[in-house]
Amino acid sequence: MTLASVASVSVSGPSWSRDFLRTLQAPASDVERVGSHAWLRVEPSRVAAPRADEIVVNDVMFGVEDVDVAHRRAVRAGAADLAPPHWGVLPTPHGERPVRMARVGGIGHVTHTFVERDPAAGDAAFDGAQGLDHLALCLPCHTMDATVARYEAGFGLHVTQTEHIQTRSLGMINTVLQNASGSVKLVLSAPTPTSQTTQLHRFVDVHGGAGIQHLALRVPALLAHSLALERHEVNFAGSMPEMFDAMLARIGHCPVPRDAALALGIMADRDADGLLLQSFLAPSRTAEPVFFFELIERQGARGFGAANIRALFEAVERVQGAPVVAAEPQRQPATV
Repeated sequence: MTLASVASVSVSGPSWSRDFLRTLQAPASDVERVGSHAWLRVEPSRVAAPRADEIVVNDVMFGVEDVDVAHRRAVRAGAADLAPPHWGVLPTPHGERPVRMARVGGIGHVTHTFVERDPAAGDAAFDGAQGLDHLALCLPCHTMDATVARYEAGFGLHVTQTEHIQTRSLGMINTVLQNASGSVKLVLSAPTPTSQTTQLHRFVDVHGGAGIQHLALRVPALLAHSLALERHEVNFAGSMPEMFDAMLARIGHCPVPRDAALALGIMADRDADGLLLQSFLAPSRTAEPVFFFELIERQGARGFGAANIRALFEAVERVQGAPVVAAEPQRQPATV
C-alpha cells in the first residue's frame, strides 16, 4: 500500500485567513487558478494554536486505495490510532460524498486522514490538491532518521533525495520523501546538532515540536501570479541582491527581470531536468512568522531549490565572516 494522492489540507488561523487563502489560490481573473477551494480548508483547530495570528496546518488528507490496509499499516508502524476506519462525508468541489475514512497521528499535532478512492465515481474527488507541489515538515534536531523510518514503514513513501548543508555556525538536513508516482511529496528539514538558531529552531520553539512549516503551491506563471497577489496587498519577502547575483552566476539566466525578482523574492534554480522558480510569503501579522507559503513554477525541474538554501547560508556566513562547507545533495534511485 502507498499513498495515492493528497486530497486536501486542513488549516486553522485568525479571522482574516479564509480570505487570504482564497486570494492565494485565485488572486485575479487573468491568472490561472492554482486549485479548487475545497482542497485547502480553514477549520477549527483541534489543539490550542501556538500563535493567535498565524496559520497552522492541522491535518493532511491522503487518498488511498484501501482505508483498512492504510490504517492498519500506519498504526503498526507506530502512528497513533485516532479514528478507526468508518463511513464519513468528504466535501468535494461537486458537493459532499460519503466515503470510507480513518485518521492517524502524523508529526507533532498534525494528523493524517485516509480517504478511500472510489474508481467508479472517478478519482478527481480525491485528488483535490492538484495545485500542491509539496509539504515541508520541520523537525527537531536528532529526529530525522526516526521520522523518515516511520513515513517509509507506515505510509509507503521512499527517500528520493537527502542533503546536508553545514557551515561554521549554521546547518540543516533535508530529506525528500515521495510516493511511487511523485504525486505525494514531503520535504523534511531539521537543524544539525551544532547549528546556531535558524528559522527551523524558531518553528520548533513556537510549536513545541514538529509540524508543517510551509505549503508549496505550484503555479503556471510565477511572475504573473506574484504581481496579481501584490495587487491584493499580499507581502513578499524580497531577495538580497548578493544572493540574486550569485544565483545568476550559478545558473546563467533568470527569466524574471532583476528588479521584479528582488522585490518579489523570486529565485531560480536549475537541475538536470530544467528550471525552477520559487518565492516565499508569510501569511502572518507577527514580527517573526514561522509558517510560510511557497509559490513554485516548474519548467521541467524536479528539485526543490537546494542551491538557493546554500546561497542563503553563504550570505549569512559572509556577514558573519565564516567560511562555508556545503555538501552536494545525494540522490537516491527515484521512480518518478
